[in-house]
Amino acid sequence: MTKHSLTRFSAVAACGLFFSAAPAMAAPSGAIFTTLADGTRVNANLYNSKCDALGVYLDGGPGDNAPQGAAGLPDGDYYYQVTDPSGKTLLSTDEQSFRRFTVTGGIITSRVAPKAAGDHETGLDADHGATTIELCPFLDTPNPGGEYKVWVTPVGNFSGNPNIVDNGYSGGYFHGFIPGFSKTDNFKVRARKSACLTIVKFEDDGDGKFEPGERLLNWPVTVIDPSGATIGGLLFTGTNETKDPILQVCALTPGTYRVIEEATNGSGDFDVTANILDNKSIVPPKREIVVNIQNGDRVVIFGNTPVKKVGP
Repeated sequence: MTKHSLTRFSAVAACGLFFSAAPAMAAPSGAIFTTLADGTRVNANLYNSKCDALGVYLDGGPGDNAPQGAAGLPDGDYYYQVTDPSGKTLLSTDEQSFRRFTVTGGIITSRVAPKAAGDHETGLDADHGATTIELCPFLDTPNPGGEYKVWVTPVGNFSGNPNIVDNGYSGGYFHGFIPGFSKTDNFKVRARKSACLTIVKFEDDGDGKFEPGERLLNWPVTVIDPSGATIGGLLFTGTNETKDPILQVCALTPGTYRVIEEATNGSGDFDVTANILDNKSIVPPKREIVVNIQNGDRVVIFGNTPVKKVGP
């Protein structure tokens, strides 16, 4: 479904000038749909992110659990675009010529190299051997429900100049796409409310509860974001000047994060005795806690006791 709107129009489109398309073919058969990068559908087309590893990808042809070639698009070259649900507001931001892909054997097999590095990344629908194409970059939709529409049309049915961003909305032409010759699919992206992750360390007296006076200071912790990147390198919990030995990482967008503690803060090795996520214990405790962040702050607590030494 949709996010922000593209307000710029080319002088050509603004003046209502359109390039002639090739003779119109019948509307393409088959289907398109949006997926994650690996071709899996999510939550009836509801996504947590527009872009990055959890972003929205275009897939064509077989749906989940369907044989290869089922509902496949006819072989050929296609253009795609992202708009608001009405189709009036174009949200894709690069020239149309960079939003082009090829279908072979009923599945997407390649796409034109993007204009800029990081644009329109590709993934693999391993179940069908199909290429998936990231729809980003595109702006946030003006739709209050966070809804978007993706369009696909054969290159021969495109009516406009592919070397500009926007061919305008007029007289049944949706930025160069004609509904009768296009496939569409709507999807939604949740509002991206940023969140904070608070990490606490304490020396457990054996009851698995964080209590006053059980602080463990200057403890090294690593936080890994949904893309697999480490946030800020090696981080540390609070010092003697802080009320609690906390570490807070903020401006986090929805996704799954990994919080990993080191075995020691330099004062000796410790065993993990407690994992607590938002006041709920995780059993058995480990040095890594997986945290799913959606639209709210989360609190992670590690409890530790010094390793008991054997022998003299």
